[in-house]
This record gives sequence, structure tokens and C-alpha cells, in this order.
Amino acid sequence: MHADSPVAARSGFACHFFTGLCLCALGTTAQAEGFIDDAKGTLNLRNLYMQRDYKGSTAPAPRRAEWGQGLVFQGHSGYTPGTLGLGLEVTGKYGLRLDSGAGRTGLALFPRHEDGPAREYGRLGGALRARMAHTELKHGEQIMALPVVRTNDARLLPQTYDGTTLVSRDLPQTTLYAGRLDRFSGRDSANLERLHMHGSPVGGKHFDYAGAEWRSPDKRLQLAYWRAELKDIYSQDLYRFSYDQPWGTAVVRLDSGLYVSRETGAALAGEQDNRAAWLGLKWTQAGHSVLLGYQRMFGDSDFVGLQDSGTPMVNHANNIFAYAREKSWQVRYDYDFVAMGVPGLNFMTRYIRGWDVQRGAEVNGHEWERDVSLRYVWQSGALRNFSVALGLSSLRSTFQSSFDETTLRLSYPLSF
Repeated sequence: MHADSPVAARSGFACHFFTGLCLCALGTTAQAEGFIDDAKGTLNLRNLYMQRDYKGSTAPAPRRAEWGQGLVFQGHSGYTPGTLGLGLEVTGKYGLRLDSGAGRTGLALFPRHEDGPAREYGRLGGALRARMAHTELKHGEQIMALPVVRTNDARLLPQTYDGTTLVSRDLPQTTLYAGRLDRFSGRDSANLERLHMHGSPVGGKHFDYAGAEWRSPDKRLQLAYWRAELKDIYSQDLYRFSYDQPWGTAVVRLDSGLYVSRETGAALAGEQDNRAAWLGLKWTQAGHSVLLGYQRMFGDSDFVGLQDSGTPMVNHANNIFAYAREKSWQVRYDYDFVAMGVPGLNFMTRYIRGWDVQRGAEVNGHEWERDVSLRYVWQSGALRNFSVALGLSSLRSTFQSSFDETTLRLSYPLSF
């Protein structure tokens, strides 16, 4: 679906409707100043080249490669004055295919039609915001960053979700969350479609969630609980614990969590039985960072979650390492070159190994992933905040396609 699709047009109408509603609430010039003067926006110009070389007899094609130019706009107004402040938020995305020859598509950069990948696609969405004290209600299309629903931005354009969300920070040291999402637009789509879980085309009527996060006064200890449900598909509880411990000039961070997932209601996607636990230990000092991670799946199902949604699980990388019964460990090293007088330059490498996978006829599957990335962000001048990132990734598996992947990302965010 292209940028001039009916869905995109309806999203534009929603933006105009919300704008009109907010302007009606502006009774004086002073009120209008708060709404307009505090407005901010970011236009991110991004370019992505992605190539995969598949290995082994199960490879779908020897090589796939796609290259595209993307525009991502995020903007919001200020709030109208008063006890109840109203505001607007606009999210737009547009992708242009630069290259993706016949037989080389399928990396989720562009929508695919019967005659091949789309030349361009995009959509424009709006959201109405309302704020009272330290509580904000938002209704419309938005980008999510929660542990039970997280926008996937690993391709040219990000996912967006449509629904109603609430965030409250009125209680000391505590943040409360709640929401209902009805539709989502995939990272390679201009459509809004029903939400569904990983590996299943069956859509749920809506996705509800609620969560609470608490931080200690010194912000070193964090506890969290989340509850989520995709109507008649699955329900999920998430428990999290993290702690930061200074150790001389270093900081040691412990992060752990447990997802408990099961089918619910009419169980339209079948029985679900998964418990996903993880533990990460990270040491940071003088630009160096070392992470050791362990992750384990319990139950007869793969990890349960929304399609393409990210998670905070320690071994969720290019591959998720969350198939039924899978155990995995990770070692990761990061270096921030600011410690050597080169701010903006960052290096990362990691190795993750999984085993004991139960998948179809595979009763003891195993896999590994190796990643290396180098990223530089310009610190000043006309190219300030412009970034270049090179990524190299390898996956080897006994039960799914193995590949070597190369990505080159250019990003130039313009703020106004």
C-alpha cells in the first residue's frame, strides 16, 4: 500500500480532526502560545542497505539484498494551559526502494505484491494527547517502548501501533501504565492490521496491558510487574528485577526477568505453554562493557509475544533464542571510544549459543549467532548527529536457515 492509500488518507483525516479539536480548546492567544510554542519535531532521514547470504541445503535463495531510503517524522505540540491540557502527536513514515532485484527480495524492507516489491510505501498517523498533573492519556497511532509491546525498528521503517495508552507518574518513585491497542502497521507495511502473535496469522480483537515500575530513591533498584492479554489468543505476566551496584570506578548491573504465558479465552491460536526466564550481568568501566547472559525457555511452546515486537530478554538479538525448551548463553563486549578521546565512536561484538531446542522433528536443535558492529555519530558541524553504522551478523542453526548478514545504516535526524 502506497502513501496515497485509503488507510493513509484516513490517518491524515484523523490528524486534522484532532487538530481541530485541540484548537477549539484554545480560548485565548496565551493558550494558543502554549500549544504552539512548545511544539517539537524530528525528521529522521535514514538509508539502509541489507544483504543476506544463505547457507546450506535449506537456504531459500543463495543471496537476498535490498536497499532503501526512509523518512520518519515524529512531532508533537505543546499542551493547552489549565488543569487538563490537550495536545497532538503526529507520526509519519515513508520508504522508497532504491534497489531490490528479482529473486533478491524478502528481507522485510518493503511490502511485497504479486508483481514484486513496492516501489514506495508510507503512512501518516495522528494521536490526541491529554495531560493532568503527571498523568498522560494518548489515543491514536504511536510508537511503543514497553516490555510487553515494543516497536521493532530493525529495518528501514518502524512499526506503529494504534490504540489508547495511559502513563502516570503521580506516585513517588512509581510509574503506572495501561493501554488497549487495536491495530498495528508492520515495519514493511502501510496498512493497519489486526494484532497477532509470533508465528500465527490469527488476529486478536485487541491487546490490553497494565504495568507498574518502582525505583528506589537512589535509582539503583528497580522492580516491575506487567500483565498483558491478546484477546482470545494469549495472556502473559512479566516479573522484572534489576540492580546497579557501584564497584570502585566500575558499575555492575544485574538484570533478570520472567515471562509466564498461556492461552486465553477461545484460544484461537491453539494452546500456549511458555515460561521465559533470563539473567544478565553487566560490568562497565572506563568505556569498556562486558555482558554475560543466560536465557531459558520452559514449557512446550516457543516464546509468546506480538508479531515482530521486541523484548528486554538478554539474548534477544538478531535471532530471539526463544524456541521451545531452548537454553542459551551470551558473552558480549562493548567499547565507547570517548574514553580514548573519540566521542561518538562505538564498537560491539557478541556471541550467543542456544541448545536443547524442541522444534518439530528436531528434539535437540542447536544454533549460534555472532555479531560485530561499528557506529560513529558526528558530534558537531553541519553533520551533527549524522551516524554511520556497519553491522556483520552470522547465524548457524540445525533447524532453521543459516545466513551471513551485512547491514549499512545511515541516519540523519533533523530537529526543529
